[in-house]
Parts: sequence; structure tokens; C-alpha cells
Amino acid sequence: MKTASKGVANSDTFPFGGENHTTVTALRFFSLTFTQLQEQRHFADYNPAKDLAHTDALTQVKSAEEVFTMWQSIRNEQIAQAYLVSLIVKHRG
Repeated sequence: MKTASKGVANSDTFPFGGENHTTVTALRFFSLTFTQLQEQRHFADYNPAKDLAHTDALTQVKSAEEVFTMWQSIRNEQIAQAYLVSLIVKHRG
């Protein structure tokens, strides 16, 4: 998931050319935020001695809410659907 999301977030490795700029921007933002939230969750899971500040937790929840609200506007786009597939199918090449 992390590799697929980073590939979409990076303009050099973005796998979808010639797409609507607004959709591409939203998908990149979604994938970048998804990766950041996943890394933060892993940190919280594997560092139980480290307390998470209440404000940090609220910021992360707000980010998740915003990005999933934004997802509603692109979820039916072909590149959004291809991104979802890339999350579960490992690229071999």
C-alpha cells in the first residue's frame, strides 16, 4: 500500500498520464495523506511508551475526515479505481 501510494504521490513515478489535472491533484493529495496517516498509525502501534498528544490525535482524525470527504469527488474516476487496485495488487516489473 505504501509503495503504491508513494508512486501516485510522486510526479516522477505517477502512473497515469493525460488525466484531468483536478483529479490528479486530488488523487496525489489522497495518496500522500493516506501514506502519512498509515505511518503515524504504525508509529503509535509500535511505540506504546510514547504518548500521543490529544491535539496530534485530533489533527490526524481531521486529516482522515478531510481526505475521505475529498475522496467522494474522485472515487468514480478511472484513475481512482486503478489506484485502489494498485493497493492490493503488487506491481511486478
